[in-house]
Amino acid sequence: MVRPPTPAKRPYAPRMAPAERREQLLDTALEIINRDGVAAVSVDAVAKAAGVTRPVVYGQFTDADHLLRALLEREGERAQAQIAATLPRDLNGADPVEVFTGVARGYYDAVVTAPSRWRAILLPVDGSPPAVRRYKERSDALVREQFAHAVRWFLRDADDADTADVADLDIELLIRVLLAALEEGGRLVLNAPDEYPPERLTAMARFLVETFLHRYPYTAR
Repeated sequence: MVRPPTPAKRPYAPRMAPAERREQLLDTALEIINRDGVAAVSVDAVAKAAGVTRPVVYGQFTDADHLLRALLEREGERAQAQIAATLPRDLNGADPVEVFTGVARGYYDAVVTAPSRWRAILLPVDGSPPAVRRYKERSDALVREQFAHAVRWFLRDADDADTADVADLDIELLIRVLLAALEEGGRLVLNAPDEYPPERLTAMARFLVETFLHRYPYTAR
């Protein structure tokens, strides 16, 4: 009697240190997001793409939400480091137009340099798991707070300022509008880099800030 062929055993994944394995799984999840979208990330999908078993993934993450939060935290920290490198250490005597233009240019250059990272960060959050949406909301709030601090710095103690104008300025809404424009620019450079290169988007960011300063010219020191 001829025995049926024995199914080939799945090769074992090479052993890795826990920290190295964690990075491999996060890298794999990032690849899945860029290829198929955030909804495609699951323990099964990550295990299959990484060439490991499900228990290996569960050894690092409790579930797909945990994995996605860890990925966004990692990529968010790296993104913030990219942007922080564009900021002057001291705002004293700084030209606000040059500061915000430099941040915009640094941001768009960062998107071009690490498109996989920024594609995950700039994805629409509507279809994302609740945990991911909450993380994105906290991250966005932190960025708005940092931008608002810079705006208030340039509006501070201006001798020739109209204090009524400053009091009436809706800084919170201004920051939301500026950041929405920057984020949309990031998506444009990701999806159509030839049509919307960093130079074009940076020029628009500069125009927006200069237009604002026509109303508040005393911020230019």
